[in-house]
Amino acid sequence: MGISLYEFKDPKEALKALEKRQKELIKELEELIKKRESGEISEEEFHVQKTKLEREYVEVMDRLAQLRFIIGGGI
Repeated sequence: MGISLYEFKDPKEALKALEKRQKELIKELEELIKKRESGEISEEEFHVQKTKLEREYVEVMDRLAQLRFIIGGGI
C-alpha cells in the first residue's frame, strides 16, 4: 500500500491521508473503466489493474476502520 501509518504522529493525520487515498483509488478505478470502454487497454490488462486497485482499496478501508475505532476510543 502507498501509505504507511508509521509516517504519522497523529492518528487523525493518518485518517485524513487514508480518506484521501480512498478517493484517489475510486477515481483511478473510474479512469480504468473509461480506458477499457474506449479500447485503450485490453480486458486482461483491465482485470490485472482492477485487482490491484481493489486489493489496495480493501486494505485502505480496513485501516480506516481500525483508525476510526482507535480515534473514537474503541466505542
